[in-house]
Amino acid sequence: MSDNKEKVFDNNPYWENDNQKVPQQVDDTSVDKETDNEDENNDIKKTIPVEQEKTTDESSSLDEPFPKVNVCKEDNAITFVVGDQTFKMVKVEGGTFTMGDTEETAKNNKITFGDEKPAHQVQVDSFYICDSTVTQELWKAVFPTADIIFKKGKDNLPKVKISWDDCRLFIKRLNKITGFVFRMPTEAEWEFAARGGTHSKNYKFAGTNSVSFVAWYNTSEKPIQPVKKLKTNELGLYDMSGNVYEWCSDWYAKDYYANSPQNNPKGPEDGQYKVIRGGSVFSTAESCRNTMRMNLDPKLREAGVGLRLVLQFP
Repeated sequence: MSDNKEKVFDNNPYWENDNQKVPQQVDDTSVDKETDNEDENNDIKKTIPVEQEKTTDESSSLDEPFPKVNVCKEDNAITFVVGDQTFKMVKVEGGTFTMGDTEETAKNNKITFGDEKPAHQVQVDSFYICDSTVTQELWKAVFPTADIIFKKGKDNLPKVKISWDDCRLFIKRLNKITGFVFRMPTEAEWEFAARGGTHSKNYKFAGTNSVSFVAWYNTSEKPIQPVKKLKTNELGLYDMSGNVYEWCSDWYAKDYYANSPQNNPKGPEDGQYKVIRGGSVFSTAESCRNTMRMNLDPKLREAGVGLRLVLQFP
């Protein structure tokens, strides 16, 4: 992770493998963000152990027998059933919005970061986005041989400890199973959806200015929580703020907003780190803001990072 404000906490008691021991390694070479208020930022910056495990090859699972699939299309959503797992893709009408640290989102912020500026106009086309992060159960339905140990009484937990590369394989198989074109969201799509799309009320967090209504955050004592337990945002999306960070398709660049195209930006052409968004159960409230940007090595798996699907609009 480069130019960190906060590292993703990798100490979740609900990991798939209780016997797995994680090397407690700390990246002391990370450089703190340059911000407008360095003293206040000290409250949000953390250096937390990061697992250095690299991805393994799951490509052998791509050709396993396909589970049964059902699809139900509604006016503003498409519901998929893969095996015994149901997930809902919510339609996000395209539009133009101001991306980054805007006056509305900044006025109550204690902290802002340089990579959230300048605020700039962005236009995104219509797309569908899942109303929750991918769960362990859905991952298992798509990859039946996945080594997942389910905790009794802990259904519908987000699938975590998945790298960006793992997500690509998952999506590749999901596309083969369903015949649809799923993918990760671009950073612009993610923020547009988190803000509520064309129904946005310019909240600081995804659906409210009071973080506790929509986000699990700010504790290392509580585990990652099941999806869909708190309130939604304006689009009916759960957990866009808090619980687990979510991978985006974009490479990360600190100064990208100064050079971003207006129409459907997709991030830099290359880079070292991928964008993650949303904050996690281990984050401060400020890290759960709609505009907060984070980044991570695409080959790393961490307990605080998951996946939210986007469906290409027909």
